[in-house]
Amino acid sequence: MGLDHGRHVLSAGATVLARPLETNDIVAIRAVLPMGSLYERDPEAGISSLVQSVLPRGTLTRSADALHDALADLGADLDSGSGSDLGSISLRATASGWEPALDLFLETLTEPAFADDEVATEIEQALGALEAREDQLMVRVVDLFREQLYGSHPYHKPALGYRETVRGFDRDQVIAAARRFYRPIPPIVVAVGRFDPDRLVARMEAAFGRTPLAPPEPRPFAPTTFGGARRLDLDRQAAYLVHGYPAPDYNDPDYPVARLLDAILGGSMSSRLFIELREKRSLAYQVSSIYNDQLDGSFIAAYIITDPDRAGEAAHGLAREFERIVDEPVREEEIEAARRYLKGSYLIGAETNMAQAVRLGLYEAYGLGQDFGDRWLTAIEAVTPERIQALGQRYFKGEPVRAYVVPRGIAALLPASSGS
Repeated sequence: MGLDHGRHVLSAGATVLARPLETNDIVAIRAVLPMGSLYERDPEAGISSLVQSVLPRGTLTRSADALHDALADLGADLDSGSGSDLGSISLRATASGWEPALDLFLETLTEPAFADDEVATEIEQALGALEAREDQLMVRVVDLFREQLYGSHPYHKPALGYRETVRGFDRDQVIAAARRFYRPIPPIVVAVGRFDPDRLVARMEAAFGRTPLAPPEPRPFAPTTFGGARRLDLDRQAAYLVHGYPAPDYNDPDYPVARLLDAILGGSMSSRLFIELREKRSLAYQVSSIYNDQLDGSFIAAYIITDPDRAGEAAHGLAREFERIVDEPVREEEIEAARRYLKGSYLIGAETNMAQAVRLGLYEAYGLGQDFGDRWLTAIEAVTPERIQALGQRYFKGEPVRAYVVPRGIAALLPASSGS
């Protein structure tokens, strides 16, 4: 599904991708920039997320409530966030009100207040979210997995940071981080919907001025990944297990193969993990796979939530499904079912204007080319059982990365913690 668009470079150096559509009356505008845990030192873990949460909380001329009310009067809303290596702020507006809503969006980007009280409020909100994560055991076991996989590389940190780092932040640190990441404006802005692209570019040119973007912060080195296990014992009633390996990145020729493999392993209720571990052996309350595809440092993993008394059997079952990929060619019908699943998911995933803006911004930020999605979707047609087996032999013969969150006193057939 090609996303045709115009490309414009502003005097300040920011790139604007404009995709006018007549299919609905929604306009989605999204600014994208490199930031996140990849660009944070451990003592500042979570600063990107905090910047993004405070950014839409008022400008130099409007309080957070006044900004919210002005957006609501236009039927518009702002959303912002940060992940491992990209951050964004997004505007959703109607075709009739997109220009005044754009004014508020640009005001937020160019005149953020970062008021003391708003910074303090968002720090408390972040600490509350971190406390709530203590009870989200699926999140905690994936965090353990990442800590073991990435070691000291910046990717090991959760995007929200840690309670001890977030508690230490103040307004000055937030402002300094915002200046560092925004340089002083976002390098990429994407717009999709019913709007006049010439008006959009002119308004952004006027708002951003001619002060050139500062050079981007160099992307940190690609991670060296590690095997081994981490275990966390808690007073809980279920066992959460993750078993995985490094996997192909976006630019790897085997990326389409990995997308198919992920679908075969855990993409649906007809996937191997579901059929083998839940349907046939009744091992799983929940089971699936994760393909964390990135520009570098990708991984593929399987997870299961199971009865503590069967945790050892479940851990062996996860390992066995990866061994099968190494030892046995998958069946052609499995590949064809996975192709149908991926094609459907890809098309459904681009139904909304904002989803298209997300896709355009991601491809631009990573330098993948705007036809990246079409390329990998076409490439899965040529994937054979032999290529999937070869990928398994390339990645799954080394030591796996395993993470366990289990009830206290569980049988010792699971590895002991190597630090958690």
